[in-house]
Amino acid sequence: MVLGLTHLRSLRWLRILFQCVLIGWLGFVNGDMVSQALLLGWVQSGIPWQRAFGLTILTAAAFVIPITTGRNVYCSHLCPHGAVQQLVRRRIPWQVKLPATVQRWLNRLPTLIIAWVVAIGLLHLSFSAVDIEPFDAWLWNIAGMSTVSVAIIGLIASCFVPMAYCRFGCPTGALLNYVSHSSGKTLNRRDLIVATLLIACVIVFCWP
Repeated sequence: MVLGLTHLRSLRWLRILFQCVLIGWLGFVNGDMVSQALLLGWVQSGIPWQRAFGLTILTAAAFVIPITTGRNVYCSHLCPHGAVQQLVRRRIPWQVKLPATVQRWLNRLPTLIIAWVVAIGLLHLSFSAVDIEPFDAWLWNIAGMSTVSVAIIGLIASCFVPMAYCRFGCPTGALLNYVSHSSGKTLNRRDLIVATLLIACVIVFCWP
């Protein structure tokens, strides 16, 4: 939080050092990352306060900070997968500039993934939400091929299109960006989509 919300974020050496520690500790050692699978599991089964206290605090901070400051600090400074993309950004000379039309369509993908995750929860589908995000790939000893494939493809794409997965494939990042950008703004199409999903959740879980 200190690094993300103060002038310290402009110190390149400190940022790179922190990213390396973040990748090693929070990524490979702990594997603690906010994801759709995590949020869905907590909604369905409750939050394991005692067994995952640190992850609970991390998740709470990921949502509270953008609501109160308007800055998505988790994606920019706390996500190991995002840190890797920052380190490989523009490292190779063959950069791809996507046409505006393609970008507009790709920008819709994270919202569609969020809607799919909500459908999994509401309809109690057997599909695993873990498979649509790359974060479980950090737990390499237990990771499945689907999540590993998403991780590898996303990182390769990020070598050619800066922050490709964060921009065009991450539903959790899209959710946090929505929270950080929603304060004080007029209603738009994204708000209507969120309202529709919330109404669906209330009907399914609260209807007698």
